[in-house]
Amino acid sequence: MTQAGRILQMRLDGLAEAMQRMLLDTAVSPVAREAADCASALFTAGGELLAMSEAIPLLLGALPGQVQTLFARYPAEGMREGDIFLANDPYSGGTHLPDIAVMLPVFAQGRLIGVAASLLHHQDIGGTRPGSVPPDATEIAQEGLRLPVMRAGADHRLSGEMRGLIAANSRVPQTVLADLDAQIAASLTAVTGLRRIVGDLGVDGFLRAAGELLDRGEAEMLAALARLARAEARATDGLDPDAALGTSSVSVRLTVAPDGLIADFTGSSPQVPAPINCVASGPLSALLYAMLTLLPEGAPRNGGLLRCLRLILPEASVVNAAPPAPVNARTNMVRAITSTVLAALAGMDPKRRPAANCGMAYVIAFSGQGPDGARFLATEIVAGGAGGGPDAPGAHGTSTDVGNARNTPVEIIEAELPIRMISAERRRGSGGAGRFPGGDGVRRVYEALSDGIAISIRGERFQRVPEGSAGGGAPKPAAAQIRRAGGAVEILGPRSAVVLDRGDRLIVESCGGAGYGAA
Repeated sequence: MTQAGRILQMRLDGLAEAMQRMLLDTAVSPVAREAADCASALFTAGGELLAMSEAIPLLLGALPGQVQTLFARYPAEGMREGDIFLANDPYSGGTHLPDIAVMLPVFAQGRLIGVAASLLHHQDIGGTRPGSVPPDATEIAQEGLRLPVMRAGADHRLSGEMRGLIAANSRVPQTVLADLDAQIAASLTAVTGLRRIVGDLGVDGFLRAAGELLDRGEAEMLAALARLARAEARATDGLDPDAALGTSSVSVRLTVAPDGLIADFTGSSPQVPAPINCVASGPLSALLYAMLTLLPEGAPRNGGLLRCLRLILPEASVVNAAPPAPVNARTNMVRAITSTVLAALAGMDPKRRPAANCGMAYVIAFSGQGPDGARFLATEIVAGGAGGGPDAPGAHGTSTDVGNARNTPVEIIEAELPIRMISAERRRGSGGAGRFPGGDGVRRVYEALSDGIAISIRGERFQRVPEGSAGGGAPKPAAAQIRRAGGAVEILGPRSAVVLDRGDRLIVESCGGAGYGAA
């Protein structure tokens, strides 16, 4: 890549990061402001990924599908400067309903030069339970307001009609609307920055240089694939078995072909009437992350990588669900897909690959009414442990692979909710044993300070845990329970909905990472 190309990619990456910083600085909800459950990226005028922020791969991998759907429904010639587009439909490139994409076309000198897009996990978009993540959903209609890609504003402002629609379908409308405004502000940062770059290069020069960056990204990816020791590998993983649903398994075969990587998920389980399914954006996120791990330092990270990927996804499966399957708890399915893909890559590149990460995260939604009658609603993400590597132990209590969310500070939880955090600590001994042991998970204990606090919990790895590598051991499984104020103990499953009253305690323990090498 030429020096000019490196500088341009750095400017674009910096602009995507400035979008992300604007999101984190102006979002209202703790899950975005503190946990960073959001992502920003820039796209070309043809819908290819041009630059992405240092954000959650789980969300970054969903934005290309959203932008491609945008162009399919609103051709470039029909877009106008100042347009705002929204979408959250899982079956049209999205993830699950709380993740709303905001997309702004960017114009310079009267010509479309790109799209600035962001995705943010919103606190509530309707549905049968607060937080729009009902663990007992059996169809997507129970999960909230579903928005196909639509023009939602002009002059860089969300329309009154759209604001009214959101407000009528959310339990915390002001929080959702404020976070949407933060997404618009992030995109406006990109509008200004892209126009400055075009001012330096000219429209034609910028479009030509952007195309060259994508070509370079494609070439770097093909070279990285050619360096793998083996050209094919298979792996399987999956979620905890369920008495009613059976075993939801993921199967993948990775094959290096002359034009890139083929990821064939044939053999994965059929979709189920529970919200653990994921849509096509899930496997894409997993593969995008895995391909990024193959690149040498300094290689461009853009849509050129995705030109080298061909996904084969069975229809109506847990990895590619079809309507009306529910998908709100898809996070841990995507983590299982990622674990499967990384295990297959380890078979192709055994000397550099660490042992498996925890492959799970808790997503916990707290809601209720305070003494003044005002509704409270907040979401917390609890991480696990990283796998041990060929030359170092795994990290403790960290969001791994397609995760990357931050731990929410105790002070924020106690300020936002009638909850006292009794403890937030490393779950010692939960990582797998080994020469380089897996990182430990997390143990958090929450005590209710008022009655009627509704909680929805989505977790995983309560039974099925990852295996160690090269003789390393498996980690301890996750666990969750309620200890009532009166002394009774209730053991929870990976997807639970409960109510806490004053003095009750919720205890969650996440899975550690697997160990590497014999202890």
